[in-house]
Amino acid sequence: MNGSAARPLAVSTRLPLRPPPYEPEVAAAVQSTAFQGLSPLNLRLALAHHPKLGPTFQAMAHVVLFKCALPERDREIAIIRTGALTRSEYEWGMHVSIYAGKCGLSVDQVGELTHSDGWNRLTDPLWSESDRLIVRMADELHHHSTVSDATWHALGATWPQDQVIELIFAASFYHMAAFFLNAAAVPLEEGAARFASPMAQASVAA
Repeated sequence: MNGSAARPLAVSTRLPLRPPPYEPEVAAAVQSTAFQGLSPLNLRLALAHHPKLGPTFQAMAHVVLFKCALPERDREIAIIRTGALTRSEYEWGMHVSIYAGKCGLSVDQVGELTHSDGWNRLTDPLWSESDRLIVRMADELHHHSTVSDATWHALGATWPQDQVIELIFAASFYHMAAFFLNAAAVPLEEGAARFASPMAQASVAA
């Protein structure tokens, strides 16, 4: 498993990570990664319980992350904001750790993406109008399951149609990913960023 076979599997409080042996298609999915260094292995091992959905999920993630025309920074603003809104520490931490610095997102910008009450509360000097629009889109999708007419038209005036679709998929796909990560209690990866107070992993009040 990419050099990790000797390591004991991380423990989940819900869905155990699946050890080998695997079906051929699951083995290929578990061993497949485009990441160097920090990699979502625990997610792949959780998805390994489903030989059809697991590899399909990974294939879709690969397209969103590596096969689209949307600038990487724009995509990551949408994903990091979605990870924060869904309080998915795994999703948020992986994308902050792997992409934030690479995309030129500062510590202050990551902090605002994580803690801001809304896109209209973002600090003026830190964000361009297009940055704010991405956060606006992510916020509306999260809170309303759609975007307003004004947001839709602004997206179309700012990005080509294919990239508007890619932005919506970035937020939407990672919304779905957060639901699985949160519900299945996929263990956090060693070396990934962690939430700082007052942010906390999603939970249901008793």
